Amino acid sequence: MYMKKTTLFLLGILFSLGISAQTPFYFIQLTDPQFGMIDKNASFDKETALMEKAVKQINKLNPGFVVVTGDLVNDGNNADQIKEFKRILATLRKDIPVYLTPGNHDVGQQPTSASLAGYIDTYGYDCFSFQMNGTCFIGINTQIIWADVKDAEQSQLVWLTKVLENSQKCTHRILFGHHPVFVHSADEADKYDNFPLAKRNDYLNLFNRFNVSDQFAGHLHYNSSGQYGNFRITGTSTVGMQIGKEKSGLRIVKVYPDKIESTYYPLDEVPAIVEL
Repeated sequence: MYMKKTTLFLLGILFSLGISAQTPFYFIQLTDPQFGMIDKNASFDKETALMEKAVKQINKLNPGFVVVTGDLVNDGNNADQIKEFKRILATLRKDIPVYLTPGNHDVGQQPTSASLAGYIDTYGYDCFSFQMNGTCFIGINTQIIWADVKDAEQSQLVWLTKVLENSQKCTHRILFGHHPVFVHSADEADKYDNFPLAKRNDYLNLFNRFNVSDQFAGHLHYNSSGQYGNFRITGTSTVGMQIGKEKSGLRIVKVYPDKIESTYYPLDEVPAIVEL
């Protein structure tokens, strides 16, 4: 049921932004605003201040779009956290498209059909695809992969494969998802942060087969990077609570016909103008 709703949404946006020109452009990734995490669900005032600051900075710029890669809230059943996240997101300039992928805190550590349907009822979809300036962008629900939700994962995999098959005229294919496929090394051990090894190679082979150049992920609450063949994984630190040494911030990703470049900026250091 929820995949059907998602598919209808995808059909509506798949080519809505697609144009043939390969003009350089940039987009902005936010991740893990996770309303309620800092004060352990007692309050989300600190997340409100950080997210409002991020949106204010973005509204001064002209990105092609914004993507938020999961853990939108700390408690996916907390209506107040969800309402506040959506309220602030709605203050983004109307000419800037925004896309979301779910995180484990949004659909649960072990998602059920009810939690997945609830997420879609709240946000409209749990995966997406569109084309812009000759690049194909794909967002997936990584929690159903990590938690081995077989029916949901299989439906998504069928859809993902078709999207990739239909993207061969694109110059680049870029993936978004909450969990990185891996953090540093393709053969690293299973952990909370990555795709299970039992599935990881299948996904890596799929992405290399269709020349997916990059994944931009969240989940870690710190910046990371890894590479397997031509597939590069960039983990982005959070706009919300930090675990590592980074400060709350966002990532600006520049897309050129021959390369992809990205830089993470603390919120106080976001440039006033993005040079391409």
